[in-house]
This record gives sequence, C-alpha cells and structure tokens, in this order.
Amino acid sequence: MSRISTLLVVSLAACGGGGGGGGGGGGVDAPSVVDAPMAAQMITISGTAVEIQALATAPVEGVKVEAFASSDEVTAVATATTDASGNYSLVISTSGVALDGFLKATKTGLVDTYLYPPEILVQDFAGASINMVSPTTFGLLSDTLCRANQDAAQGTIALLVEDATPAAVAGAVIASTPAAPTYCYNSTSGLPAFDATETQPDGVGYMFNVTGEVSVTATKAGTTFKSHTVNARAGALTTTVILP
Repeated sequence: MSRISTLLVVSLAACGGGGGGGGGGGGVDAPSVVDAPMAAQMITISGTAVEIQALATAPVEGVKVEAFASSDEVTAVATATTDASGNYSLVISTSGVALDGFLKATKTGLVDTYLYPPEILVQDFAGASINMVSPTTFGLLSDTLCRANQDAAQGTIALLVEDATPAAVAGAVIASTPAAPTYCYNSTSGLPAFDATETQPDGVGYMFNVTGEVSVTATKAGTTFKSHTVNARAGALTTTVILP
C-alpha cells in the first residue's frame, strides 16, 4: 500500500468487489452462528505479498498462502504460492455460507503472518495484501522503536483503523480484551514511536505481547468502531483492520 511505506498494514478492509482466478479449492465449515449470512458458492481471495524493508517494500515470491476456516485451524481449505510479483489467488468453496476464517502466510526467513478480515466474507475480495517482515525488522519495530520488550512466546497484532469510505483514521486509540501490555502507533514520520498515543493519518497501531483469542477495536470521539476477535499466535504477526 503506497500510502504507508513503512509498516505492517493490511488492506483487507471490506468484504466485496471482484477477485481473480487460480488457487486451490476446498469446502469450508459453516461458522458456528445461527442464521449465518449467505455467500457465493465460490469465493476468490487475491492480493500481493510484500516484505517491509526499512522505508520501502518489495514483492515476495514463493510465499505460501493458506486459507483456514476458524472452526478448523489445522486443515487449509485453499493454498497458493506467490509469483515473481508477489501476487496470489485463492478459490474457496463455501457451500453458500459466509466464510469465517483467516489467511496464513509463510516463507523461510520471514516472520509468519496471519491476516484476519474485520468481517466474515460473503463474496470475492481482490485486496487481501499481506505485509511481512524479517526477524531483524520485527525486532527493530517491537523492541527499538516501540520499546515493547517483545517476548518470543507471545504474539503481536498490527492494526489499520479505517472509516466507512474506507480511509485511514487519525486520532483513534486502539484497544483489546484482554489488554495488551504495550500499545504503539506510527508517528507523523511514518515510523513507529513509543510515545505516540493515537493513530496518525496512516491509521496504524500495534499491540505487543498478546497471545490467544483477542478482541480488538478502537475508540474516537464521534465514531463507533466494531470489535472482532483474532487469534494472536506466539512468535507470529497477526494483522487486521478495524472498521465502524
């Protein structure tokens, strides 16, 4: 995403709009919700995987991208590998039930990254960008810039706060249940700053040393944001978007 060149933001900010082709297919278990929304029989999720390198990004070839249903975090329902431009595409059979799940991106030498949408998916989505970092860059983010003293046995969440447009929201305060020991935000320079107290125009925030199921949201005067749950895994980066 060109508007934020420095950090771990995600663009899976809405549940709509056409997707590409390719990828592998499989059935998805229905979410454990009564009267779950109906969905297209086949959903295509596509996007680009990039590595954040200092103040620039570079597409990453050979990233394994897997889609999982939240009801089964062991068996992938679709798998793809990014091409030389970092692009991937997944085709998922939904049996007509909205997809409650997440993506997992892995490549040797990069931190495992999980991407959660802010809402369950009911149709194709072509903007599921995956932003990855090396362990060195992650250490710079967590321990040097945010002074979080990240525990390798704990997880990290990176969030993008957006409005209904969608556009990044400045002046929002991120929150979680359970609370994270450390919250951090980008500064106006675009780099994380340990003393920042709210989102800047890029809308980015971070939660450190959180593990397991975490409910994430944000607050800002005049705006009510929805909360949703992600699973923050030890030693990995979890990314998501917060919407009104």
